[in-house]
Amino acid sequence: MDSLAQPLMRVVKAVQQFIIAPEVRLLHVVTEPSLRLAVLEHIAAGEHHGRNHSPFFVLETPTWDGVDEWEGRAEELRSDYEELRAALAKEGQGLSLPEIWPQVNGQRGLVLFCLELSEALRRFRAPPFDGVVLVLAPVEVREAERWVSELKVLLTRKELRKARLIVVEADGPHGGALAMALAKEAFQVDARPDEKHLREDMAQLLSGMAAAPEGASGAQVVGAAGPRVHPPPRANASPPMSDTRREELARELKMAPALLEPGFQQTLRLKILSAAHCMREGQAVQAIQIQREVRDLCLGAGLNREAVTLELVLGGYVLQSNQASQALGVFRDARKRAEAHQLAELAVQAQLSTASTLLVLQRTEDAALAYAEAGRLGLAASQPILAIEGYRMCGQVLAGGGKVAEATAAWRKALDAADLVPRAEGPVSSAPEVARQLAALCRKHGLKVQAESLEAQAVTLEAPPVRLVQEA
Repeated sequence: MDSLAQPLMRVVKAVQQFIIAPEVRLLHVVTEPSLRLAVLEHIAAGEHHGRNHSPFFVLETPTWDGVDEWEGRAEELRSDYEELRAALAKEGQGLSLPEIWPQVNGQRGLVLFCLELSEALRRFRAPPFDGVVLVLAPVEVREAERWVSELKVLLTRKELRKARLIVVEADGPHGGALAMALAKEAFQVDARPDEKHLREDMAQLLSGMAAAPEGASGAQVVGAAGPRVHPPPRANASPPMSDTRREELARELKMAPALLEPGFQQTLRLKILSAAHCMREGQAVQAIQIQREVRDLCLGAGLNREAVTLELVLGGYVLQSNQASQALGVFRDARKRAEAHQLAELAVQAQLSTASTLLVLQRTEDAALAYAEAGRLGLAASQPILAIEGYRMCGQVLAGGGKVAEATAAWRKALDAADLVPRAEGPVSSAPEVARQLAALCRKHGLKVQAESLEAQAVTLEAPPVRLVQEA
């Protein structure tokens, strides 16, 4: 879709210009959450530009209220350095990096990060290297003023002159004023899709999908141009599959027979996208109707997991159309259906949605109980990340109602669940936020040691796992 390709092409062009203009210290990129990963992939590809001599280090630690996240970024920097060093050693092209520097002690926050970055820069002074490019792409920025002031520090310290920044923001142009102030030392690129163009592209795609004949294949299935009728069958073509044979094959493959029908998946795809498009266009009634149809289509075909997933989306559409009471019923039905078919993970998701809807209805006590139930279900289903979210939100609702002791107990359960999360998945859970909420509570009551311990735990939880590389 051209509406999505254009912002990415603007990013590619801006990165190329940034690489060949060493006097430019900052490339400021503004995008949307839906394009964030694609933007980062295109930026990372710039590292292989023929005129680039600086490794790219992508740091994604978020910026949260009252939280000093630079220690997490320092860990990301060290991890990326180790990965690059191992990769160069493996390639055997004559390039190598010295062992990683000793970890800086006695400092915290931005000061610690600047010292770590300074150590890294010492290893990229000599040819073929020429400094580093830091791609600072926090998944979220909640304290924009502090974030921008800290970027300014990185850009003004003389010892960090060889560190150039690419700042990617997907939740607002926080660094725009800083880029403007830097004048010729900064480039800016807007990588947000044009909303009108995006809607036109989607309407055209859906029109093409609807016009495709049943059983169409290739790009025509997703809206590309093609014949509206099937070509005549070849003389040696196999006859169409009979219903009996389709059912036999489905049993052999352990799948629903409907998935082998030529037009079923085509219809399913068209209805799902049509409902989403209607919702985006503000046509909630039509979107809800189509989403119900596609859920029922899956139920009739025996696709129970897909049906529950689509029912959760249906509940979201109903909620967005300001029908919270009706949405509550949809989410409760989704949980019942999930449990009836032993879909434990989806049952937890349905319970979380139920709790959120109760919160919208301002039934806070019921919401707290529902979130606690989601936490319990998450543990029972061996889904610790979902359990953490349930207990975290339970604690947040209770704390908002002044029930500090009960909130603390809920957050403790969330941290207990965090012990069950695989190390690689820790940063994507809400466990770090739970630890910080508890730390703030401890500080409020003068428990400094406990607060510092919890803050350290938060940093550990959100830091990416460091790969230990054993070299020959």
